[in-house]
Amino acid sequence: MNLGNRKLRLAVLVSGGGTNLQALMDHAARGDLEGEIVVVAGDRPDAYGLIRARENGIAAHVVDYKAHMRCEMGDPLAVPLPVDLRKLDGIQKIVRDPDTEKRLRRLCRLVAAEREMIGILDAYKPDYICLAGFMRLLTPYFLGHYNRPGQWRVVNIHPALLPAFPGQHGYEDTLGYGCKWGGITIHFADEGEDSGPVLAQAVYPIWPQDGIDDVRRRGLRLEYAMYAQTINWLAAGQIHVQQSKDGRLRASVSDPRYRDVMRRWVDLAFS
Repeated sequence: MNLGNRKLRLAVLVSGGGTNLQALMDHAARGDLEGEIVVVAGDRPDAYGLIRARENGIAAHVVDYKAHMRCEMGDPLAVPLPVDLRKLDGIQKIVRDPDTEKRLRRLCRLVAAEREMIGILDAYKPDYICLAGFMRLLTPYFLGHYNRPGQWRVVNIHPALLPAFPGQHGYEDTLGYGCKWGGITIHFADEGEDSGPVLAQAVYPIWPQDGIDDVRRRGLRLEYAMYAQTINWLAAGQIHVQQSKDGRLRASVSDPRYRDVMRRWVDLAFS
């Protein structure tokens, strides 16, 4: 993505407290984020992340997913949508209900919510969509609107060392399994569950006496540093995605200071 000298335009999606959003805003205020948060959107009217955005003078919008998911409908195939629902169902990997009609109904509702979300985001012309605790499934309709061949524009942060422990409970699953190290992963979002190309990873120790609050606190320190650094790598054109011989897409970082960044993250994990 050739941006010249301007900063990235970032849209941030939240569902809850928005602590990663706050960290990004703090980095921006200090002048060490090569991005400008132009809009924040959430799926819940009471998401505190939206309040954080408004208090910082950033446009904040809500798409009420619950209202969309409760919407009554007849034949989902008769609902006017911007995408062929059967074709979407054929490529999606997130809604796994064996009942075809129930699956199509859920996809239909998700697409309706995503159409509203896309309409909001596109008005701000974002370069990247940053998921920061956004707890909603994304269909190939949403992802395909922003991702193009050779150009990934949806970024997610996950509280586990992928591919281990995908899903909503990365910290809990890591601790519950008995891992001695936890991890944070930042990746491009694809149609799977936390399965897109990995951009950055870091680990932190789990001590025998740790509970979930200890693990989460240690991991969040890494999250806040890693998300800003990854955005800076994207802004500098230092992240490259290529297809390996096994067909998997892999990302690499060409920052000449990469090892120094890794060392700082290790130090942070033990602080």
